[in-house]
Amino acid sequence: MLGKRGGTVDLLEIIERVKKISGKIPNEESTKQHLILPILMALGWDVFDPDEVMPETSTEEGRPDYAIMINGRIVAFLEAKSVKERIFRDGRINSKHARQLAGYCFDKGIRIGILTNGLQWALINAFEEYKPVDERIILAVDLMNQSTEEAIERLRWFSKEKITNYRDIPSEYSRIPTQVSVPVIQKPILQRLPSAQDHNFRTLYVSAREVQLPPSAVAVEELIGRDLRGYTPTAVFVQINGKWYRVEISHGKRWRGLKLTWSSITSVVVRFLLDMGVKDFPVIGKYLSKAPTVSQKYWNAVAKIGNWYLYLPEDGNRAVAVFHELAKATGVNIALEVKRNAK
Repeated sequence: MLGKRGGTVDLLEIIERVKKISGKIPNEESTKQHLILPILMALGWDVFDPDEVMPETSTEEGRPDYAIMINGRIVAFLEAKSVKERIFRDGRINSKHARQLAGYCFDKGIRIGILTNGLQWALINAFEEYKPVDERIILAVDLMNQSTEEAIERLRWFSKEKITNYRDIPSEYSRIPTQVSVPVIQKPILQRLPSAQDHNFRTLYVSAREVQLPPSAVAVEELIGRDLRGYTPTAVFVQINGKWYRVEISHGKRWRGLKLTWSSITSVVVRFLLDMGVKDFPVIGKYLSKAPTVSQKYWNAVAKIGNWYLYLPEDGNRAVAVFHELAKATGVNIALEVKRNAK
């Protein structure tokens, strides 16, 4: 859930709904109301706050459908098209629509623009020397031609908490999807050994908000050596770039529940660090590795976060030990709130 607290909406649920109803949408106005705005809400934008999402802002080149703002300052223009109009076709962006959007941005000195029909989303660099607009795509999403997991990974860069970090978007995300990116598992002629690529590992996604570290939070360094049997984690905090964030599970696949536990907590932190642009993680035995290091019969206890595999910690002491190594290698600080279980 990337939406605001108190009115959170689940991005996964919204994507599935948008795909389901898109065939019933007749025009651009309906596309905005039923497809685009719900996704913006799921990405953390308050579409009812004119200091965040303002319709029909004037420019010398015309009126973009929405100005996307943070603290009242425009960070992007969004141009909406009917779901019946293709933004991408045959691996290329609609250059007419892209030029229209770039014109709005250029007039107001806005660096990035968003072009969408609700199903297809493009983030473009509004001005760049010696490059035509159809070569200035920063990010491309196609809900109908990507797996839902891939679409969520890319859509998150349109969120309120990440859109200003567009320079950190992986370069491969600029490639326009042309087919659903799910592995095809061929029927074996002879018995075939299972591979990690074939296995449906569990995964999860997180939301985070900047906070002051509460006095009840304890640094992981102080938890090293303490017997954590009988304790449960209730909150996890990560300090990166001088700011503390409280990180929570928003949704996941193949998790029995979304409650913070010792088994899920390392996956929560690794996902957050990946979202914040951290890429160089240490290999920590079976608990954090670039390939599953346990036998296939234990893969149900392995999570795949990005390109990393995490064996779920069996208890609090193992989770804290993983955090200690992770913090030491990445330079972040990690703190936890824990409570004693009721007897």
